[in-house]
Amino acid sequence: MTADETRRRLMIFVWNASVILILLAVAFSFRDLRWGVVWDSRKLILDGLANSWLLALISVALGMAAGIPLAVARLYGPSGVRHAAVALIEAVRATPQLMLIFWVFFTYPIFTGHDVSPWGAGVISLFLIGAAYLAEVVRGGLVSVARGQFEAAQSTGLSALQSFIHIVLPQALRNMVPAFVAQIVSLFKTTSLVYVVGLVDFFRAIIIVNNANFAPYELYTTMAVGYFVCCYLLSWTIRKIDPKYVLSE
Repeated sequence: MTADETRRRLMIFVWNASVILILLAVAFSFRDLRWGVVWDSRKLILDGLANSWLLALISVALGMAAGIPLAVARLYGPSGVRHAAVALIEAVRATPQLMLIFWVFFTYPIFTGHDVSPWGAGVISLFLIGAAYLAEVVRGGLVSVARGQFEAAQSTGLSALQSFIHIVLPQALRNMVPAFVAQIVSLFKTTSLVYVVGLVDFFRAIIIVNNANFAPYELYTTMAVGYFVCCYLLSWTIRKIDPKYVLSE
């Protein structure tokens, strides 16, 4: 084992040990609080957490499906298509996310003539947010691939589309892993905003329990730990899937 590898492992061990000690110290200092309130309301809290996970996964899946075409349109599309893609991406990115959720919830019925449920408004708004931000992540990945890769692929007889799908896109996806992980974590935390339209996610479930029992220290500590654990699990999962991606580097 090299000296750099030993040092890196030591740093990771010290970091993990520090986090565990801090959590234990916090748990000890909170030992006399009303943790029974959290336990008695576990079903509502866990249901809200499940809704947050489901919203995050849906927004990432749909956002990625729309983000790739948006990024391609912005980079390679004709003038009109490129400008439309830029306008959509920048409009969503420049709009406060909370305002976008309100806008979808209150204006969707005006344009369609049909009411939208809190769940539907949450999915649509998070999909738009995910598509815009992930499009920029994909664009960064595509730009990172040298132009010579595309030209070399075409010189072997591949069409422009085949070159993009089989040569350029796989390399771009590999290069954008760190930014992609950061965006997934950000989208998971953004799910906490959908409580404003009445959807019972993790954030709103905690608020409901606190309004009924008033145990803010216990409940908001549970919320903070819950979000931390979920976001850490997301990053940890990516590290296991892609060992070359290390957060500490």
